[in-house]
Amino acid sequence: MRTFAMRQYAASYWVLVAVFVYTIVLFILPELDSPDAAGFLPILVALGIAIALAAVAVSLWRGAPRRPWLWIVALVPAALFLLMNAIYLPYALTHPADPAFTVAILLVVAVGVLVVTGVVAFREARAGADDRSGRRGRVTSAIVWAAAVGAVATSNVAAGAGSGGASVAEAPTRSALLASENTSFVESSIEMQPGEVLGLFIVNRDGFAHSFDIDALDIHVQLPAHATTAVTVKPTAPGMLEYYCAVPGHREAGMVGSLTVAQ
Repeated sequence: MRTFAMRQYAASYWVLVAVFVYTIVLFILPELDSPDAAGFLPILVALGIAIALAAVAVSLWRGAPRRPWLWIVALVPAALFLLMNAIYLPYALTHPADPAFTVAILLVVAVGVLVVTGVVAFREARAGADDRSGRRGRVTSAIVWAAAVGAVATSNVAAGAGSGGASVAEAPTRSALLASENTSFVESSIEMQPGEVLGLFIVNRDGFAHSFDIDALDIHVQLPAHATTAVTVKPTAPGMLEYYCAVPGHREAGMVGSLTVAQ
């Protein structure tokens, strides 16, 4: 007989499967033209198969409730998936309007539930599948998943409200266009004259979100996928200002440029 912890473990694994598929569709498939993405694909396929097999085993294998080792070993693919995304999680979790927020929150919650219920299921399997979750465990599980669903719903509202383009009190005196494509800014050098206020339209042609950041002017703007975002820039002094994408790894991949104000 499967206990509550075992059923929660199985359900959380199917959530993880859905998160994996969502990640592939949203972030990987649009970038298959990139050599880096294509080279990484076999690893993702192998990990996806391992996650799917673990989900099937803990859900459908009749002998699972009598195999204590299964509930621990099945944690390995989930942990690997979490570690592969660890560098992106802090940024995604602090930017609810970013589509990656949904992936991040569900991934963290699913793996967290898997670890807790996996330990409980392991102990139950060793004890003959005696249900040890109790009412408190059921209530805690309901609260955790309700909070995760609420966070995802809130992030969708934030994303639907717009990208939150940066602005200043003055109207732009000139405009310019900047594009982001293949994790890089196209024609990334912009020149201005003293006293100008720049209305910058940034077109994100990638299938995932970026950001536009100028630390010196305290400008930090989300760039949703396949969208155009307006940013108003008013430099305070002549010289060169650096702008970049703050998503982990994107700046190093080439998402950096300069805005030069003439003397």
